[in-house]
Amino acid sequence: MTPSVNTPLQDTYCVIMAGGIGNRFWPISNTQCPKQFSDILHTGKSFIRQTYERIRQIFTDDRIFIITGSEYEHLTHEQIPELPSEHILKEPIRRNTATCIMYAAEKIKKLSETSTMVIVPSDHFITNDAAYLTDLQKGIEYIQENGGLLTFGITPSRIETQYGYIQTRPSEIGKKIMKVKTFTEKPNYELAQKFYESGEFLWNAGIFIWKVKDILQEIHLHLYDLYNLFENDEPINTPREQQFIDTIYGQCPNVSIDFGILEKSNNVSVLQGSFGWSDVGTWHAFQSLCEQDENHNASNHNSHVIFRHANNCIVNIPKDKTAIIYGVNDLIIAAKDNYLMICHTKDEEEIRHFAKQI
Repeated sequence: MTPSVNTPLQDTYCVIMAGGIGNRFWPISNTQCPKQFSDILHTGKSFIRQTYERIRQIFTDDRIFIITGSEYEHLTHEQIPELPSEHILKEPIRRNTATCIMYAAEKIKKLSETSTMVIVPSDHFITNDAAYLTDLQKGIEYIQENGGLLTFGITPSRIETQYGYIQTRPSEIGKKIMKVKTFTEKPNYELAQKFYESGEFLWNAGIFIWKVKDILQEIHLHLYDLYNLFENDEPINTPREQQFIDTIYGQCPNVSIDFGILEKSNNVSVLQGSFGWSDVGTWHAFQSLCEQDENHNASNHNSHVIFRHANNCIVNIPKDKTAIIYGVNDLIIAAKDNYLMICHTKDEEEIRHFAKQI
């Protein structure tokens, strides 16, 4: 059943972050068409379109903002024509999540100083929309009653070194919303194994909820230089807004909201999500979402990719291509436009550098 817009969603805005380039998925994701605007899993819709349609079930268009790079304004309009132009916030350069959240918070503050912000990534894969939306509503209700900062965590299903981890307090394990004890970003295998076995850690899903006044207070406390750049916010929501943003953005710090604020704040809680989730941030994550054969081979088009005497290979090719993968093990093979990439799975970390080499 689709959740309905109800009282907790009044005076609440949703910000979809769509500024990354997904260079770990090159060449499928590239600077011309980043991951969020791509249909990597071949569902028939891009990640950002799926995110928008999901969010639109509980937010009206006048309560949704997308923040992305200026160069992707046309892609955003093309894929989400329903959203008004003034609700697409354009970053002249990438400055990570703390800056884009600061910009969106100032934008929303001008509309309502008492409002609540929901921040969601544009490029994550959700398997249960109804559970996702229900959890968002629970988080909104919690923040409107208690204030503070709320992040979302996912119960780990495997030992994973490519995700951030959130440690909860042992006395609160089992609750839907818990106080955060520590954050750890991308641990090594041994540490990730300990996290997995302890039962105290959740994967960091990168979904946040807070009141605008609370996040601005935290930025003022922990990232004052960033806060100060936006202090003269008179141009926000005026015709001079874009010129103002273009002028100050180069002076903004390149820091994540996790590192800049959440790891420093003493008022952070985590909601344990009950929806299927993946950030599809690596080819390893892509493999886990695909149907695999008995030899752990995975592809986006099973009927177009033939595996023979192959093991643990990951293949993503266009719909009009057919590939035979024969007598090889542990390879990532991806093709798009004029590019073909073949890489050993153990060297997956190098993929993000390939575009620069070309």
